[in-house]
Amino acid sequence: MSPRAAAHPQESTVASTIRIPAKLRKRIAADAERCGRSFDAQVIALLRRHYGEDVDIAPGPDVILALAVASLADTSPSDRELLTRRFAAIRPD
Repeated sequence: MSPRAAAHPQESTVASTIRIPAKLRKRIAADAERCGRSFDAQVIALLRRHYGEDVDIAPGPDVILALAVASLADTSPSDRELLTRRFAAIRPD
């Protein structure tokens, strides 16, 4: 973490969607390719370099759910029931 970020810790994190115009997207993509990064990694690098903050891109809900399901792949049915019982209790009808 940069000294600037350490001096000004954030109390909360807010996820945001950023819409990038096609022309700017092409410029960032070309820069990312030159640097050997993905587009998303380049956006993160630019934000970190400019602002000195610890930023990241959160995966979408579909990826988060897929990771959660995959994390249960090697559990027995009885263990899975114990782990997910709380979710069934709060599931909206």
